[in-house]
This record gives sequence, C-alpha cells and structure tokens, in this order.
Amino acid sequence: MFTHMNPSVKSARRVLEILELFASTDRPLALRDVAAILALPKSSTHMLLGTLEGRGYLARGAGDRYALLPAMRDAGSWIGGSTGRIFRAAHPVLDALVAQLEETIVLGAPTDGLDIRILSHRPSPQAIRYDVSQTPVIPGYCTAMGHAVLSHLPEDDVRAYLERTALVKLTALTLTDPDAVLDRLRSVRARGYALNIDERFEGASGAAVAIRDSAGRPHAALNAVSVTPRFCRKQDTIVAALRKAARGLESSVFGAAPALASGGA
Repeated sequence: MFTHMNPSVKSARRVLEILELFASTDRPLALRDVAAILALPKSSTHMLLGTLEGRGYLARGAGDRYALLPAMRDAGSWIGGSTGRIFRAAHPVLDALVAQLEETIVLGAPTDGLDIRILSHRPSPQAIRYDVSQTPVIPGYCTAMGHAVLSHLPEDDVRAYLERTALVKLTALTLTDPDAVLDRLRSVRARGYALNIDERFEGASGAAVAIRDSAGRPHAALNAVSVTPRFCRKQDTIVAALRKAARGLESSVFGAAPALASGGA
C-alpha cells in the first residue's frame, strides 16, 4: 500500500485541524497550546498560525494568544456557503483596494437580523485613519454597508427590520425616521452605492457597494472608510474602485452579473 503523504496534503490537514480546534473553544490559545493539543511541531504550527492570521481567520491578542474571529464562527464563513466563497475570494481584492486607496477597507455580510457582521478588514497605512471597532456586528440602519445591503432587499423586509430595531441617533446626522431611511435606500439603490458622512461617528465617513448574486440578492458589501475631510476629497475615486471590485467579486463567486431586482427598497 502506498502510504506516503504529500507535504502539501499534510499542511492542508493541519490547517483544518487548527481551525476545528479554534472553532471548538471560546478561549484564546497560545502557540504552545495548539502544538501540544494537536501534537504538531512548534515551528510548522507557528507558520500555520501566522498564515491563518494573515488571511483573516485568526486574530492575535494579548500574550500572543490566538482566537478565531467572531465572523468565522458562523457555519457559512469558512467552511462553505456564499459568505465563505466571498470571504475567500475577497482577500486579494481587499489587499489591492487598501494599496490603491490607502484607506481602511472592510468586508461585511448581513446577519439574519439584517445588521452587518464584519468578515474581514485591512487598515489604512496612513497615520490618521479610521480603525475598525472590535465589535463584530454593526448596525445596518446607519452604516454604509448596511445601506448598501438593505437597498437591494424587498422594502417590506427592510421596513420590518426598521420597526423592530431601536433607531438610536448616534450623531446629529443619523437618520432615525423609518420613512427617511427608506427614502435614502431608494437613492442608494438607484445610484448603486451607499455613502455615510458622519452618520455613525463624527469625523468618520465612507462608501459601500453590495456584492450580489445573479438574481440581485445581496450577500455582502465592500466598504472604504476614512476620516471625513480626506474621504470627501477622494470620494469619486473610492466609489469607482469599490464598484469595480464588487463587480469582480460577483463575477468570480457567482459567475454572472446581477440582474436588476424589482420592488426593492
């Protein structure tokens, strides 16, 4: 019997074992913990943990302990489903966007409740920049990604979301009237991208574009965020780059351009 294992196959098995280990525990694990539990060499474990961190599956915290990102605990995020396919395909796209725009780039997906779950992000290289919160879920009603996604959903679904959600006025510019939010979403849908100027945080603004399947249903959104003055100067360039990147992801993940949906918000 031929029993030799190709080194690349061995590495793939170890990656899956590491992901399964982190998915099974809520506590952060150090390199020595992972190596001991899985009986793996520390040298290769260190390289694999670094790779998983770089790809956005793991986060390294205090004491060099690693944890699975909250977004990855969703069954569809790293093991399958459209969210998983988008997440994997988006890595080089996020890298290219942050290199081009030099602003923080975020990938998010709608939760069952229609808020936005952060899947991955790339921080801006600039000294003054917007840093993504550690909060894994952000509101849909007052964020660019939320508006990008909600704008492509049936209006009845969006209205139900707005009615069950506490629409808190986070800044002077936050929309909290459901009808005003719905009017905004119609504009977002018509132009194909969402803008958020000082609506969630004063001094932070951004744009987002939905990533949709061939039927037009949104599965995720790409977002660029910056300090407001710089965003306003670069808005047209940012929007054009996000739209191009989103269309590329739609093509690579779903294989066809989205159809125009009817009757949405």
